[in-house]
Amino acid sequence: MSLTGAVRVVRLEDVADRPLLADLAGAPDPAARYEALRSRWGALAPVDLGPGVPAWLALGHAEVSAVLRNEAMFSRDARHWRYEAEGLVGRRSATRALLAPRDGAHDRDGAEHRRLRTPLADTLDAVEDRRVRRTTDVACASALDRLAARGTADMVAEYAVDVPVRVLADLLGMTLADARRMHELTVAQRSGTDDAHPASVEAEDLLAGFVAGRRAEPSDDLTSALLAHPAHENDLEVMAAVGLVFATAHDAEIAWIATALQRLLADPAFAARLHGGRLSLDDALDEVARDAPPLPHLRLRYALADGELGGQAIAAGDAVVPAVAAANADRTVRAADPWEQVDARFHLTWGTGAHACPAHRTAPLITRTVVGHFLARVADMELTVAPADVEPVRSAWVRYPRELPVRFR
Repeated sequence: MSLTGAVRVVRLEDVADRPLLADLAGAPDPAARYEALRSRWGALAPVDLGPGVPAWLALGHAEVSAVLRNEAMFSRDARHWRYEAEGLVGRRSATRALLAPRDGAHDRDGAEHRRLRTPLADTLDAVEDRRVRRTTDVACASALDRLAARGTADMVAEYAVDVPVRVLADLLGMTLADARRMHELTVAQRSGTDDAHPASVEAEDLLAGFVAGRRAEPSDDLTSALLAHPAHENDLEVMAAVGLVFATAHDAEIAWIATALQRLLADPAFAARLHGGRLSLDDALDEVARDAPPLPHLRLRYALADGELGGQAIAAGDAVVPAVAAANADRTVRAADPWEQVDARFHLTWGTGAHACPAHRTAPLITRTVVGHFLARVADMELTVAPADVEPVRSAWVRYPRELPVRFR
């Protein structure tokens, strides 16, 4: 599909200076890096997923929307990726640890995707808001009381991570020890380091044991509901569903919460708009999600045929990364006046099309509750480092501050 008229013909492998995707997401000013790529290449730029593993990075709002919505041209199934089909990605590489084909809804298209997504949608829709809010309230109050009594804290590890992991443990029926280990393994899988492959293997083993235990002793939790759903044909599909729920909720919740806390601690103007009533909490969280998407790059799509995108010829089997962080900042859809952005729901942070996030109710409820508790106590805290010294985690797939060290007044 061509969105610009003129067509450029560049083979991915022929570009010698492809930037590494993780370097873009982890840059101090990723917007400037995206803009530099856009100036040079247009709406589609060549990048490396890992050293020597190329992909197209879709930068424009129209192009990202097209990739996410057009299942006839772009597949989520990595078996259509030329580098996977031809064995060009190392079996134990960090890239393949994250992108290897699996048996879940995230990795299928069409009727098979709809069959596997139905249990996720049905199970998440059945979650009681009251239970989620109660579990989250207790975890927030306990964490904040404990940290305030101590006087110092890292509000990422000890709040933005700790509370969602506790909530996920309760919802999925995991022990807190297993949920914390899944957190560590999920971080390792997204790290782009040599730890990614062994972490992927260990996570599969943990999920297999956990799902088998829930099969033997079902309870009142999401995992038991997924096991009982008639659309699942075997426990491998349930494992994939549980893993998808944990990993996606883990990444999105932690990053969304941690970035909101960073804005409240380090951006007085943003905090004043919220405290002064010019922004509701929901609108403030939407602004954070739009300006600094928790998942700056969504999972890859793979071209099913030769075609065009954003004026660039693409070949069957090419990988395309939807850069929602770049798309959200696209000047063709974003107003120059920040006041006009309030309640502007054009952004693609949570995806669109068949693979859009199914937790459209539960995820905002958790985030709103966690940030709401923090907001009530933020006047008692101050950062112990300069805002400019707060660094993001290094990952191509998730962006949030590595640490937010504070002291309580």
